[in-house]
Amino acid sequence: MDQPTIKGNGFKVIGTEGFDDGGVADLSLLIDLEDNVQRRRRGENEYFRALNADLLPRATKGPMGRMSRREQKVSLAQLLFSEAEDCEDKGPSEVYVEQIDGGEDASTLKHRAERVQQARAALRMSLMLREAACTSLSLSELCKRKLTLTGKDGADEALRCAEKALEIAGGGFWDGDDVAIEVS
Repeated sequence: MDQPTIKGNGFKVIGTEGFDDGGVADLSLLIDLEDNVQRRRRGENEYFRALNADLLPRATKGPMGRMSRREQKVSLAQLLFSEAEDCEDKGPSEVYVEQIDGGEDASTLKHRAERVQQARAALRMSLMLREAACTSLSLSELCKRKLTLTGKDGADEALRCAEKALEIAGGGFWDGDDVAIEVS
């Protein structure tokens, strides 16, 4: 790309001119930023009519109420994929490593609890936007972060989240009310 799509210069392509898109294309595949699913379901005309009338699911109150549906989806992605330098769960998500040794200080526990709350907020937003892929992804993040916070003591709760994520990712019916319980 000629110009960076994300603020900053961290996406300059090394050894040549131009900028990387910063993963926006990958993000568009994972989180339906352009509402392609809604367009297929409703049809182009009905989709744009609903978009112009602001009838598509999105947060309408609070600080996010002023944001467009697409901007809310980008905020959701930032909640799910923010990687702070001090983040301890940046390793491979396919492998579980016990991170609880009993000697954690208060700031570590607070940080882990905040990460769990971020995953819950992402789940709440995913349900509000009615995005099944994001809901499944939020549940899997909640599972991982819950395990990081509570260890094996919270494994039952984390496993429940993982099972719900798999249920959504499958081809069958899933109950949004059942998933909404995990927000609380």
